[in-house]
Amino acid sequence: MTRKYTLVIEGGNTEGNSTGYSAYVPELPTILVTGASIDELTARASEAIRLYWDTMRAERSPTSQWKEIEVELAV
Repeated sequence: MTRKYTLVIEGGNTEGNSTGYSAYVPELPTILVTGASIDELTARASEAIRLYWDTMRAERSPTSQWKEIEVELAV
């Protein structure tokens, strides 16, 4: 299964200073990552999301059911 998530990136190179980056995933508020480059940040975020869902699956009740729904939001 493939899902798309938003990665909100902050920081980076300002006025010649290499400060690195930080990012979060609004759809999964527990995901916060840092990295020296956008590629590193993206790789770390992808791994964090995979770990998040692995943990959710492992900790759920055997009787629970998951259902994906779509919700339309006003822009």
